[in-house]
Amino acid sequence: MIDRDRFPVDPWRLIDTHYSEEGVGETLFSVGNGYLGLRGNHIEGRGAQEHGTFINGLHETWPIRHAEQAYGFAEVGQTIVNAPDAKVMRVYVDDEPISLDDADVREYRRTLDLRTGVLERHVVWETPSGKRVRMRDERIVSFEERHLAVLRLEVVVENSDAPVTISCQLLNRQDGAGVYAGTPIGTKAAAFDPRKAEKIADRVLEPAEHWQDGLRPRCRIASRIPG
Repeated sequence: MIDRDRFPVDPWRLIDTHYSEEGVGETLFSVGNGYLGLRGNHIEGRGAQEHGTFINGLHETWPIRHAEQAYGFAEVGQTIVNAPDAKVMRVYVDDEPISLDDADVREYRRTLDLRTGVLERHVVWETPSGKRVRMRDERIVSFEERHLAVLRLEVVVENSDAPVTISCQLLNRQDGAGVYAGTPIGTKAAAFDPRKAEKIADRVLEPAEHWQDGLRPRCRIASRIPG
């Protein structure tokens, strides 16, 4: 049964009125265009069941091992790669970071409009010093330009003056560990089992070049993917 208090009925929009780290919500609020897909993770980039940014055709190959070898058995497998995560925009008010799993959240609403393809979230939270902060973020993956995704964030401190910092980050979830990983914390590599698909054992994405344009650092990431 669907909890209609949390997911109220709307003819064109999927609406969520309660924050949760459930993987179902991350899946339901994903946006994509068949080439680029962004899993519905919150922009803070912290607690999540599984982070995900995927590009059609970006994959890694690995040798397939069989319990017994025979003619015609596939020898090479393909696994989609979790591309570097550019969705992260961490907000600090009075040097206090927002983390929805432990923040004093007063209002929360997330909607996915199926007419426009816009994922929108409204959050009102209160800092330990009593400052009321209103946040609104939007996310869309373009159908016109298949490689283009746009994210927008607005932050307003409603009842006081306070320094606000927004830290935009690009994280390599594919090869990360702990909170930087693309998979849940505590996931362990299983022993070899020929009945199950293998996972990539080695690092996939390697930093290839770093440079700086004014105050903005940039980097280029290379992959070991053939071709």
